[in-house]
Amino acid sequence: MIRINLLPVPKVRKQEALIVQAFIGVAALILIVVGCYFVGLQKKDAIVAATQRNQAKQQQIDELRAQVGEVEKYKKQVQSLEDQLGVIRALERGRTGPVRVMDEMSEIVPRKLWLTNFREAQKKVTIEGLAESGMVIADFLDSIKGSRFFQNATLIVVNSSEQDGNQLQKFTITANVKYDI
Repeated sequence: MIRINLLPVPKVRKQEALIVQAFIGVAALILIVVGCYFVGLQKKDAIVAATQRNQAKQQQIDELRAQVGEVEKYKKQVQSLEDQLGVIRALERGRTGPVRVMDEMSEIVPRKLWLTNFREAQKKVTIEGLAESGMVIADFLDSIKGSRFFQNATLIVVNSSEQDGNQLQKFTITANVKYDI
């Protein structure tokens, strides 16, 4: 059997239900606001932490850029020094031949022989000088012929001359010179 209650519900009960519903609604609204506040605080903390990480990373990037700038500066200095070394090596290659020839010449010139002129043009050398005797000139010519820097050494002229009361032999020798040994 179905029962239907047709008696009116007292107004107090209706009001109690409304109060309970309103209280639940207000409580739910307060919980939502409090929840939003705490979520907002968490997000704000996350934003602050992310900002601090970004600042730290930016500082590291700035430091690394400074280091990269120094490295680039050192690379430019290294390149400049390598260029300078290249120039020095080229100068060394260019000067070693004549320097070695002159060093060899200083070693093979005998005592009592004086060089007065040394000219080189197109790898042909003309040597002029004075000596006490023809034997000293002959020894010098043999030394030039035995040198690794000179080829085809030839005695061109020998003249006798007097200088400061001494009888000296004036000579001229020509030879081909090799610098690239």
